[in-house]
Amino acid sequence: MKRRSHTQYLTKALLAALVVTSVAVAHASTLTITYFTIAETDKDGGDMCCGVSTNYVQSALGANGLPVFNPGATATSGSVFTPHDLITGNQISWWSPTLNNGGAMGTSDVTQSGSGVVSLPYTNNDFYPPNGKGPNDLNGFQGAILSGNLFAPTKETVSFSIASDDMAFLYINGQIACDDGGVHAATAVPCTSSVLPEGNNSIELFYVDLNPTGAELDFSITTAGVTTSPIPEPGSFALLGSGLLGLAGLVRWKMGKTS
Repeated sequence: MKRRSHTQYLTKALLAALVVTSVAVAHASTLTITYFTIAETDKDGGDMCCGVSTNYVQSALGANGLPVFNPGATATSGSVFTPHDLITGNQISWWSPTLNNGGAMGTSDVTQSGSGVVSLPYTNNDFYPPNGKGPNDLNGFQGAILSGNLFAPTKETVSFSIASDDMAFLYINGQIACDDGGVHAATAVPCTSSVLPEGNNSIELFYVDLNPTGAELDFSITTAGVTTSPIPEPGSFALLGSGLLGLAGLVRWKMGKTS
């Protein structure tokens, strides 16, 4: 009887640890942010103009996980600037130090400059290098990716609000949810996802500033009860596994002492 009760204790303890961990991940309204600096010499920097484009990118991320330029895009200015920084499949490489070709000049002029964790709602009215904390565009142009998990408590559509100077593209499960393309001042753009399954969904927000005047990003989730969290580092899972194994060992030791 004692051995059975200890086995039940072990099972409950392990389940409790897993539940606590999943709850902690699900209810932290934060995302990982990765920063990129685009050099002043980039052919797209300071050369793009103008107006808002709500169909600047295609509906799904490309093969390399990057936004895909839409050759049929339109803009309020009447014309859309085609990026020089395109790679295979019309993917835009402003967020890839390894794939960027310097605006077809052959050498990448994108560098990853840092990373961290940010809370939602997120606001940065001076989103300049380095890492969104600079005073102006004299050190290049700022790009960033905010990424993680979006937890939906039920199967539902989710609403967002984005204001960007210049561009921001939001993807849920690899599909476009908000397209705030073009070179323009920051104006709030409300948008709604497709119906998302209950539970965790991937979320990625690609931001870039490419014009010397102004750099801003405001992002919020307006649907109640929806939360976000960074994707845990592999080391976090290893620590969790070690902790659970340690707990299991302790219980087995206690079982041996009392049997």
